[in-house]
Amino acid sequence: MDGSRVHLVGIGGDGMAPLAELLLHAGAEVSGSDIAESPTVAELRARGIPVSIGHRGENVIGVRSVLVSSAIPRDNPELLAARRLGIPIVPRLLALGELLAQRKLIAVCGTHGKTTTSTWLAHLLRSIGAGFYVGASVRGLPRAAWGTSPWFVAEIDESDGHFVELKPEIVVLTNIDRDHLTSYGRYSRLKGAFRRFLAGASRCVVCGDDPPSLEAARGTKALTYGLSAGVDLRARGVRTTPGGTWFEVLVHGRRAGEAVIPAPGIHNVRNALAALATAHLLGLPLRETLEELAELPLPRRRLEVLVDNGYVLVDDYAHHPREIAAGIWAIRARWPGRRLLVLFQPHRFSRTALLSRELGRALAAADFTVVTEIYPAFEDPIPGISGMRVVEALRGHGGTGKFVATPAEAVEELMGTATPGDAIACFGAGDVWKAFRAIPGML
Repeated sequence: MDGSRVHLVGIGGDGMAPLAELLLHAGAEVSGSDIAESPTVAELRARGIPVSIGHRGENVIGVRSVLVSSAIPRDNPELLAARRLGIPIVPRLLALGELLAQRKLIAVCGTHGKTTTSTWLAHLLRSIGAGFYVGASVRGLPRAAWGTSPWFVAEIDESDGHFVELKPEIVVLTNIDRDHLTSYGRYSRLKGAFRRFLAGASRCVVCGDDPPSLEAARGTKALTYGLSAGVDLRARGVRTTPGGTWFEVLVHGRRAGEAVIPAPGIHNVRNALAALATAHLLGLPLRETLEELAELPLPRRRLEVLVDNGYVLVDDYAHHPREIAAGIWAIRARWPGRRLLVLFQPHRFSRTALLSRELGRALAAADFTVVTEIYPAFEDPIPGISGMRVVEALRGHGGTGKFVATPAEAVEELMGTATPGDAIACFGAGDVWKAFRAIPGML
């Protein structure tokens, strides 16, 4: 792509910003646009990338190609202009695949845990010079790096179906769950897409605790991990510690050592095992790799602790019932005996319509939950679907909760209930975190 000019619509997004950085490495001239100023936009400008605020057709004049993620609606002014001008529109994952065509791609995929697993794998593979692409901001780690070895770790999402067109050397599959069904129609089609993706890889690393993942990996050359008996790489004796989580590691049934990770939760044990198993597959010394787990960097908004000084404030990206349940379990284990208050912003009308009952069941495990109106992403409203539907489901499962439309008002409601000693958690993939991060100034 040397010498070409490409334009990224929504360049400040978690998947687009690291792609912009990789394009610079490849010698491309890069421009972009986003709907608002943000720290990410400021970082990209500091790298020399011009970023326009607001989507306007004139932003794509003179551009060779336009890159776009599935989060951008088809009627976006820049996409309409690109079609009118005959400028190719390339989906984000296909652009990434073109960039990495000469690399040995390690594709980290699955419904939950992709970001944490790919971050931790990128950390473990620094010693061999692997490049990486991660869809989150991480303290002490850039979002993307070209690397010096043939290996490249990339977080690959399944949301729009384009992932099946990539050609990975290794696939790391964390789990498969009911999500993004607006793209697939049926859960069976989603599972079929993962099955095709794994079939195209030379090797697979698969969670042995997740039946749909094992089904998708049938017939492949797979290394399994998890907490279940019989997996190739197993965690045993998991216990929560003040600094994180401790566990023993068994390889093919034999004790290989012990590990400590700086994060709570069984789900994070599985994320660490996925990274460890992949490093082991690549031939990295197991004992040294186990020691590296204690220094794993933590992605922002993945059980990120903002305050722990009487009150505990935890911010998390979770927006699916399984993720919320895992987050609540981890907080309960790390700070036992505390009252747990939750702020939750549902994400997308389609997901809320499909999973409101399951969302209510997961949130009922908190002591009190305030639910905001739905963050739409790019979706149009669905009649009868609102955050109140989640609250009704929560109450139906014996939980205590309240609907407050805006995040700012929801924070006020939550803090009117909070008392010293409480743990307060924020869950959501939208913009709820902005209001939540004002809480430390209120305490």
